[in-house]
Amino acid sequence: MLYCTNYLSMKIIIDPNSVQYLELKEKLEVRFPEYEFNMRGKGLLIVKKTSSIGANILVRKNKIQVGGNFPTMGGTIMFVLSLVLLGFLIPLIIYFSVFHKKMKAVEKEIGAYIQEEYQTI
Repeated sequence: MLYCTNYLSMKIIIDPNSVQYLELKEKLEVRFPEYEFNMRGKGLLIVKKTSSIGANILVRKNKIQVGGNFPTMGGTIMFVLSLVLLGFLIPLIIYFSVFHKKMKAVEKEIGAYIQEEYQTI
């Protein structure tokens, strides 16, 4: 079952402990050679399409969450600083007009593949 838990991420229900983190990374690297995959922590995989477009894959016991996000800490910090310094309206308009559609496209592409490979019925 693939559904949106909120506006920001995709949630895929899996069998408990059926997905191994390194196995998922290897399969994604083979399927998507145009993307760069980096580990950040034990269950967090960062997908990088460009320096400002990417997604996060969070592997949990019963689910995998895929969400479009900035692939670097620098990009995230710059976005948060722009929110603080410029107020909310201007940075959010820029985010939704420039980044959001591309991040959602990466999220949907990766999420569809993970759903096809690992989803329980």
